[in-house]
Amino acid sequence: MHTAQFEDIARKLADLAVQPDTSFALHAFLLSSATRDIVDVMNEIDHLASILDEHSPEGREP
Repeated sequence: MHTAQFEDIARKLADLAVQPDTSFALHAFLLSSATRDIVDVMNEIDHLASILDEHSPEGREP
């Protein structure tokens, strides 16, 4: 990834943080991500997405 791509992702995360339906916990995480290493943030998001995929009804095998 290039710096511009990381900046674009950071902007999208900031936009998500200010949405009225964003939970308090996600809001806090997203706001803190602005001051953290973007690679760490992206890894955490990827890990959370993986966990959600594993436990979603659509992701389970019959």
